[in-house]
Amino acid sequence: MNRSMSSAAVVDQKMPRGPIPRGARRRGEIARAAEQVFLQYGFADTTMKMVALAAGASKETLYRHFGSKEDLFLEIVNNRNNEVRQTLDAELESDRPIPIILRSVGISLLECMCSPTVVALARIIVNETPRYPALGDAFYAMAPGRTLQKLTRYLTDAKARGEFVGDAPGLAAEIYTGSVVGKFVPLMLFTPHSFAIDRAQIEAHVDEVVRTFSKSYVARRRTRSSG
Repeated sequence: MNRSMSSAAVVDQKMPRGPIPRGARRRGEIARAAEQVFLQYGFADTTMKMVALAAGASKETLYRHFGSKEDLFLEIVNNRNNEVRQTLDAELESDRPIPIILRSVGISLLECMCSPTVVALARIIVNETPRYPALGDAFYAMAPGRTLQKLTRYLTDAKARGEFVGDAPGLAAEIYTGSVVGKFVPLMLFTPHSFAIDRAQIEAHVDEVVRTFSKSYVARRRTRSSG
């Protein structure tokens, strides 16, 4: 889907940057206040007036930064997915071995998808997608979809280098991302009252996925003969 993601300019607060322009800072403040309102009332019952009140802003200011309630909600989702995008881009551009790259990408993706706030946002989206299909399309495109696209491109390049031995990089990327998140998506959507996962569980799960994937798709390194 060709949709403009207005949060591309949001500053990553974990990286050293220059001063944040006042407009961008205010935009971020509004988005953070809006997130709490959406999480409390859901998408359908949240109004821009409620968000403006929570953010201490006028409706005019709100609409100057965000054209609609949908755009505001997508900004929030986009901000939550920012860290996994940064890790994905950095890792897939490195020259480290495929299993190491896949491990980092898998852990980042799963941590993002299983974080309490993203789980809550995902449940809102699942509930509202029949009425607002663009929300579901955009949520998928921002995290799983983008990861799949980037990973497919990476495996295609690895195949050209002889490091990836599968016939279909796109299918392999689907298998990998599905194996990473597939077990947990039903749990986080349908049993949020009991769903919990920690870093150790995430690492153990991703490590097993990487081992299984590598056996089928990663070329074995040749050892030099002693003669």
